[in-house]
Amino acid sequence: MKGAAVLALLVTACASPPPVERVYGGRIVSGRYIEPEAYAAFLRGAIAEAGGDARSAIAAYDVAAELDPRGAEIWTRIGAVRCAADPRDRRADDAFGRALAMDDAAGRTWEAKAQCAFVRGDGAASRAAAIRAAELDASADGAIVLLARGAGAEHGAATRETLVSLTLTSRDRVAAWDALARWAESHGDVVLWARALEVIAPFDRPRREAVARAAEELAGVGEMVEARSVAAAAVDAGDELLSASRHALASRLAVDEAIGRGDAETVRIRASRARVPLDEAAARALLAGKVALARELVSTMALADPSALGARLVLAVAEGRDVLGAALRAHGDASSVSGAVLVAFGAALARVASPEQARGSLTHVGHDRIAGGDDRVVRAAVDLVARGVLPATALPPDGVVELAAMGLADTRVLGDRRSLDARHAYLALAIEEPAGARARELGSTLARVGAWDPVVAAAAALVALASGSPVVPGAAGALLAIEPADPLLAAVALRLAEKSGDSEGARRARAALSARMGLY
Repeated sequence: MKGAAVLALLVTACASPPPVERVYGGRIVSGRYIEPEAYAAFLRGAIAEAGGDARSAIAAYDVAAELDPRGAEIWTRIGAVRCAADPRDRRADDAFGRALAMDDAAGRTWEAKAQCAFVRGDGAASRAAAIRAAELDASADGAIVLLARGAGAEHGAATRETLVSLTLTSRDRVAAWDALARWAESHGDVVLWARALEVIAPFDRPRREAVARAAEELAGVGEMVEARSVAAAAVDAGDELLSASRHALASRLAVDEAIGRGDAETVRIRASRARVPLDEAAARALLAGKVALARELVSTMALADPSALGARLVLAVAEGRDVLGAALRAHGDASSVSGAVLVAFGAALARVASPEQARGSLTHVGHDRIAGGDDRVVRAAVDLVARGVLPATALPPDGVVELAAMGLADTRVLGDRRSLDARHAYLALAIEEPAGARARELGSTLARVGAWDPVVAAAAALVALASGSPVVPGAAGALLAIEPADPLLAAVALRLAEKSGDSEGARRARAALSARMGLY
């Protein structure tokens, strides 16, 4: 059974108008049908709004609302423009109300309400709406909506190109692409949103920062292909560097995009521009299975600076040398390596040494903290912790949640969970509050990516188990089909198999856990 089937077995989607399927990057994506005429009107309104012509903007947005009355972003713009033109215009409140009735978690609508209240001199209302907007932006859950499976892929692709064509022919290119990005995001079209973001990135620094944030949001909801592409656009956009502290994840996503293509020169350029150390970039290549690329990236660095510990460790792995010897030679070295180098080197140690030997060797390697949200490193680190190679204290909060889902940690040690991305927030809720409204909301939001994302698929399975409903035969096998060697999926698949009496599924899950963790 294909990996996509596991969500069909475990999740029931809410009834909704027929969606439109589109094909992108070898995957099927879908969202509700977008009328080109409605977008054309919305675009006219956005350009008029950018030009300060409130009357024309409202007229155009009104046409868009008639053609697409369920477009929350349209009603948000109507409210914002009406309030800016005349703060006493209560039709602005009606428009905001309609937008929030369709999507109460729309951060942009709350922000527009806050701005409107501020212009009216209502400080209390402005503050309340601004707090709500900030809360929603911090969670980053509202940006991506349920994209359920449907029919009509060819028609959907044609519609997307029509919208892009309308944008390309607009007089104000900046306002037009901004409008397309808002439209695509509010309509749940991840592909079109990513495309617009990539074009927006070079315009100016504020937009580049916004594009970097969007890339991190996309990664947080499992849209990794688009996340890397959008992050690459942000880093490639100009000479100005992204803030290393605020956009560390976006910087690494951009490097990962070049690693995926095997483009060593682009990896070097992006690593330099985004302040990602080259030995960390090489370690990320190792974690991606690109051994030759890792060797190419780090060999010159190791020759130029023999004291560079990270480069030495990565090169030892890439050249197939004695990694145990390399670990011993690291004893007493005061240098620290990145979390990516630690994990890549630890994975190589685990292949040639017992967990105890590997763990003992790694204790002598100073290292930076593993950054939360960085799937390429965190998921590999969880595997090493489950095998006893790394201590659980090495994991960031999202890694601890995965460990807890495997029954190897207690989620109560997490503390503040606001740092979790949407997928790991869903997994944490699946463990502790599987029947809650928030778990159901995130389950719907993330349902589509569960076809390929192990974290979401595991969370959906745990929610289904907690419901007490019978497990459909084959559910454990469907979960294992996503990534057969993944310990999180294997641990949850074993629970599914044991509940349903699936002896073959249980055997396969135990075999996977035994191979990775020495259990069973």
